Formats: sequence, structure tokens, C-alpha cells
Amino acid sequence: MTSKTVAALASPFSRYQGEIAMKKRVAVALGAVSLCVVSFVAQSHSADSTSKASFEKFVEESNKAQTSNDAKFMEANLADVYVEGTSFGTWIPKAQLIKDANDPANNKFSKADVTDLQTEVVGNVGVARFKESYDAMIEGQHRARTIICSMTAEKQGGSWKALSSHCSKVE
Repeated sequence: MTSKTVAALASPFSRYQGEIAMKKRVAVALGAVSLCVVSFVAQSHSADSTSKASFEKFVEESNKAQTSNDAKFMEANLADVYVEGTSFGTWIPKAQLIKDANDPANNKFSKADVTDLQTEVVGNVGVARFKESYDAMIEGQHRARTIICSMTAEKQGGSWKALSSHCSKVE
């Protein structure tokens, strides 16, 4: 056999080995990319679940703070621009809520039941919807009713800040 014959016979074999090696490299690269994508999706889903759970807890704590006149919680967890729209057709800014919380003689809840809480988190914004039945003294006036409410909050750093809430009377 001449060297040309050996080269001719080896050439298809070498080409075949090269194709197999290339296919292995492509398969390994695709596998690595797939693992990265799966890891990213799993991490993203986990972060979303954690964020939603932390927001739901924040909403529950916010409702508890309001009904227990917790002015310190309000000061720390309501954004400076916070405003509440009441079912009586008034707007109450953060400063007034804190002032009212510091006046328990004229602002006190004797009953506050929150039900049907639903929360969603989109990016760093949380939106909550819930129903509340309460019996309270608000600014010296007795009020009792069932309302539906929404709350919007923003995650700032590692904590939530309420931006706004609004409630409407249920007929």
C-alpha cells in the first residue's frame, strides 16, 4: 500500500471521527445551556414565591398595625407619599393616619376581620385585594361596615413600603 492509498482510506475515517467529536461538543454545549436555563427559571420562580409570600405577610401586618394603632409600624412601612382612600369618600395621608393612631381615645377598632386576601407581585410591585368587616371608633365617630379594599406596595431594598390603599363599601 502506498501512502496515498493509506491517506485515502484514513480520510473518511478521520472525517467521521471529526463529525462525532463535533456532535459531542455541540451536545455538551446544548446540555450546559439547558442546565443554565433550568437553573435560572427555578431560581426566578423561587424568588417570585418568596416575594409573594413576603408581600402577603406585609399586607397582614399592615392590617394588624392599622387596627391596633401601631404608629411605629406605619411610620416605618408606609411610603412618605402614602394615601388611603376610605369607603366614606375621604383621602387620608400618612401623617394623618399616624396622628390618628396616636389618639386611641378617638380611634379604636373593636373588631376587624380580613377575609378573601389575594396578592400578586409583578417585579417589585405588590397588589393586594381583600374584604374587611369592622366595628370601630374613627375620629370620634362609631363606624361599622364591610368593605372591599386594594393595597399597592413597592419592594424597596429588602422590605415593602405601602404606597396606597383604597376601600369601597359593600352593599
